[in-house]
Amino acid sequence: MTLSASLQNYLADLKLETPNELSLRFVSELQNKHIAKYSFNSLSVVLGETMSLETDDLSHKIVTRGLGGYCFEHNKLTFELLYALGYEVELKLARVLYISQKEDQNKKAPRTHRITLLHHQNNTYLIDTGFGGYGPNTPLLLEINKEQKIGGETYRIVSLSTEMQIATMEYDLQIWKDGSFFTLYRFDLADYSDADCQLGHFYSHKFPAAGFVNNLVVSLKNNDCVIALKNHTFMVRIDGKEETRLVTTPNDLHNRLTRDFLLNIDFAIAEHLFERFLAPKLSEHSNAQKALL
Repeated sequence: MTLSASLQNYLADLKLETPNELSLRFVSELQNKHIAKYSFNSLSVVLGETMSLETDDLSHKIVTRGLGGYCFEHNKLTFELLYALGYEVELKLARVLYISQKEDQNKKAPRTHRITLLHHQNNTYLIDTGFGGYGPNTPLLLEINKEQKIGGETYRIVSLSTEMQIATMEYDLQIWKDGSFFTLYRFDLADYSDADCQLGHFYSHKFPAAGFVNNLVVSLKNNDCVIALKNHTFMVRIDGKEETRLVTTPNDLHNRLTRDFLLNIDFAIAEHLFERFLAPKLSEHSNAQKALL
């Protein structure tokens, strides 16, 4: 097999070599290293940058420049590498829900999350390198109700369909959180293409009310720790226990972005992001605290 220069660069940057055989072990190592090295973030969205989904452009942005991205970028790059290596992979789209078992399970949401299904040795696995701090960092077996422990977190996939609805079967990916399973997103087995991704991608980075348009989000995850930033709140999660602290100055934000998330961001950009996203949230937080006194 011959890989393009951009995919070879992706492999080399993760210190991986072209596998001699198509193993699940290689996929696990790829997913784990990808999520630990390349941050999930909305930087390009909030800065209004052009966001190409061409493989060469994604490799240049995520790998060469180290700027990370979100699901349509991360999972496209991973998919293209696995496909080029000869793995049997399918592109799927999901609805991000973020709901507990006590909330309405019929919540409506657009299909704005890209994932990959891998078919390997008579099993199907969920591969996701672009969901941030709650996403699994190794493949999940697509087996209904099977609890799967990855690092310090437990996941399961549940089905919403009955046998009479097999043609429209849907699945929820859930994580154990705060004493019960919490639904992250819902996906089905319909046929999707890059054209469908372009629609979800356009909504996610252009629609005025879209979450990524209105929030600065960054996260990194490895086997031991998750760090995440959402606007003015910085979070560290170890063994399921979370600690949060406020980011209160442009200098503090710049340090978080460059030292914690390893992003090559000029101070002027951090200052701009602070004034646009963090300062208003800090003001709201301060007013809320005063109201409690």
